[in-house]
Formats: sequence, structure tokens, C-alpha cells
Amino acid sequence: MPDLTPEQRTLLAEAIKDFNDKLVTYSINLSAQAFNNAFRLGCGILSIPVLVILGIAWAQEKLDFSGVFVFSCAGSVISTAFASLISSRAKQIAIRDNYSQDINPEIVQFLADNHLTRRQFDEVADDQLSADAPLRAYLIKPASSL
Repeated sequence: MPDLTPEQRTLLAEAIKDFNDKLVTYSINLSAQAFNNAFRLGCGILSIPVLVILGIAWAQEKLDFSGVFVFSCAGSVISTAFASLISSRAKQIAIRDNYSQDINPEIVQFLADNHLTRRQFDEVADDQLSADAPLRAYLIKPASSL
């Protein structure tokens, strides 16, 4: 594989920065929406049964007001933890889908238009991107030589 010219390296570096910035922007927007929807769903799924059980216990006079309060607080904590788990998973899925449906096709098209390979793109991206850059998670790592 021939080495990259300085112009090609600069072109790749600019494109990598743009693709990473797009991924960050899209991910923030999509993950915030996914987080809100999943959080509402998670709270709703566990809150309704807790309220029904507490209502039945209150109506049968098995619990007094302090017992209802304690169990309501415990139910709220459990439903919030469950909702947080669901929303973090939804955020991961939204970011992965954003990459596969939007960013990766743009990268493939860019590489084809400029007669570059994915390996060249990944090598320059590996050198350029910070350790916490979201695009780094989708780079193809070459097999290490023994």
C-alpha cells in the first residue's frame, strides 16, 4: 500500500475531524431523545404496579400512611434505577445506529471519491483522534503481529 501524500493526509485529517464532530452532534441529539423516552418508559413501567399494590394494601388497611410513604420511596428509587439502566442502553443503541446509518456511509463515500482505503483512514484517525473520541470506537484495528 503506497504511503499518503501530505495533501491526502491533510484531507483525511480534516474529514476525520468533521466525521467525529458530526458523530458527537448527532449522538447528543439522538441520545438525549432516547434517554428521555426510555426514562419515562422505565419509570412508568415500574411505577404503575407499585402504585396499584400500595393502593390495594392501603384499601385493605394493611399499611398505614408511614408504610405507604416508605414503600412509595423505595418504589421510586427502584423505578428510577431501572429507568436509568434502560436509558443508558438506549443511548448506546442510538449512537451505534447513528454511526451505522449516517456516518459510516458518508465515510465510505468520501473514501471512494478520494481513492483512499479504509485502512488509510483508520490509521490516520488512530493517530489524530483523542482517546475519548466517539469515532475511535468504530476504527478497524489491524491485527497485531507476533
